[in-house]
Amino acid sequence: MGAAVCAATVVIALSTDTAGSDAQGPLEPVANLGDRFVPKPPGTVEHLKFFYGPYAVPPGNDMNRFDVDLPLRNGFVEGIRASLVRASDLSRIPHGEAHIHHAHWLQLDPGNKEDAYTGGLTAWRWGTGSEETAADSRPQTNADPHGPVYGGYLGAGSPQLMVYMIHNETPQPMAVYIVLDIIFEHGTMQQLNAPGVRPHHSLTGVVFGRTFDVPRNRHGPGTFKSVRDDKRGPIEWTSTIDGTIIGTAGHLHQGGIEVAVSNLGRTGHPCPATRRGLGGTLLFRSQAVYRKVPWSDDLQMTVSRGAWRAPIHKGDRLRVSGTYENRDHAWYYAMAYEGFYIDPKQPPRRGCSPYLLGARTRAAPHPRAHRRGAPDPTVGVLSRPWDGSPEPVCGTRYGAPPCDRPEPNRGRGVQTSVVTIANFVNMPGDRGLAGTLGAPVRVRHGTSLTFINADATADIRHTVTTCRWPCNGPDTANYPLPDGVWDSDTLGHDTIDGGKAVPIASTPKDLPVGRYAYFCRIHPWMRGAFEVVP
Repeated sequence: MGAAVCAATVVIALSTDTAGSDAQGPLEPVANLGDRFVPKPPGTVEHLKFFYGPYAVPPGNDMNRFDVDLPLRNGFVEGIRASLVRASDLSRIPHGEAHIHHAHWLQLDPGNKEDAYTGGLTAWRWGTGSEETAADSRPQTNADPHGPVYGGYLGAGSPQLMVYMIHNETPQPMAVYIVLDIIFEHGTMQQLNAPGVRPHHSLTGVVFGRTFDVPRNRHGPGTFKSVRDDKRGPIEWTSTIDGTIIGTAGHLHQGGIEVAVSNLGRTGHPCPATRRGLGGTLLFRSQAVYRKVPWSDDLQMTVSRGAWRAPIHKGDRLRVSGTYENRDHAWYYAMAYEGFYIDPKQPPRRGCSPYLLGARTRAAPHPRAHRRGAPDPTVGVLSRPWDGSPEPVCGTRYGAPPCDRPEPNRGRGVQTSVVTIANFVNMPGDRGLAGTLGAPVRVRHGTSLTFINADATADIRHTVTTCRWPCNGPDTANYPLPDGVWDSDTLGHDTIDGGKAVPIASTPKDLPVGRYAYFCRIHPWMRGAFEVVP
């Protein structure tokens, strides 16, 4: 994840409709580009589209990109969602070609004690991963007609830092825009909180979590839980403020099941344990919902309901734990992150339990209240409808073509100790090559096979990740998947998230005799094979 600062970035916006619009609607042709700069009367609500770019994304590139935006109008953001579109016609790009690996909107705020993401330099406004979770505070506002309007204040001239990681999975260059669909209400905080106007509360955003590898365990319980299995210990954040959490959602990668969050309480005032193994009082379970096939990359995360609330006190320790499947697969660079929106102007209720406004749990939380007809506050909903066509999948059980193809007899492969990855081809041993060069390379048992990423000179990262033989079918949302035998780690240009600075990795010398297929996790259409021989 290298850093690319795009100085010549165009930021444009268009107004598509007025109050009551859905920020998750389809993209429309660009029109009225000057709307971004036209002031409107306080209280006017618009649906705006901010375009960042165009970005020239090289083949196979997955670098971080940074933009600094200086808003020219005061206003209140009530909803936001990011999308990736082609610069040529503004059409959405299929996830398998390119996607936003992550997107964050940060406001420069040095000394911010609630910042758990950039070390106290910024205030976290919003973020998402490849699942494109939408942040929309209008359900929270509507759930309490006598309460405040929720959102985030955006002051004119206040620097905003946009961080995007655009992942081009193809060997072709792309020109793209990042599009932010925004529900924007005009006015300063003084104007929005004028006498006789429903008060507006600007929320404090907090996000924290961790990246980790999930090893395969064929004989274990079938799941990896970071709170139990990550040797670095629990993932926790200690609150520096009192208030009420009015919304939360988690982020997982492919293979994930849920992010669970609990409140352990303060020193001397612990929260009672309500879920075995997690500690503290369970607040929410942000669950991965797969559109068609488990463990595919076509997924969404659930978010808390509009009526969901949870108290938080200064000194409370929040803990998150990510759960992944690991009986049949391994998952590398897996993540468990949770984002929270806290209203510091709303004093917390007594206790630790989450509650739903209007439900029995509001006045007297009861651990079995949801069994009596009230929804379980720890279970959420999708943040948006499914949009676009489902990603292609494979597997006859899903009514799709088989994942693997018949494997031809490629003959005897080259005996070598080195495979070079150049121009997205593994040489020798690439499955796309014919003849001897396309046959599995041969390496003697007790020795290593070394992989060198020559594409690293062009800032292209690769991995060598084993998958179940023959692993020779076309790339789909659920294929190929790691089998947990061996992974090279990231071979690339930097060390962010623990990636290797040097583009070289070698297989273990004790791999058993047999055939091994592999793919690149960053470019899953890349395939190769090798054979350990006596």
